[in-house]
Amino acid sequence: MRQLLQTLAAPLAEGVSPGGPFVYVTAIHSTAGLTRSLAGITLISREMGFEREAETLYSGDAQSATFHALHRDKSTSLAVEVCPPRQTVSIAVAGDDDSTTYQLFLEADHRLFGRC
Repeated sequence: MRQLLQTLAAPLAEGVSPGGPFVYVTAIHSTAGLTRSLAGITLISREMGFEREAETLYSGDAQSATFHALHRDKSTSLAVEVCPPRQTVSIAVAGDDDSTTYQLFLEADHRLFGRC
């Protein structure tokens, strides 16, 4: 039984990044509307390289949405949630390299939120 477990676990261990994944998250208060926010987020994320498998998922009542995409060159993803009823916008950047993930997070934070 032990040998079977080791055999099954070996491929999983090979794909695990030491110390990762890394995730950085922040949120702000925002009174911007859903359509305007999503348009800006889509444009800025593409400019930053987050353009692979991009999609926007709307809540059941279509009052809020989450946009997410993968970076074209790095193993990093971006997720932005826009919730006008709660007047919040949050971003999360996740990746397997701490330095790259953090730098992309800082860029996303600055470009999406400015000096909020």
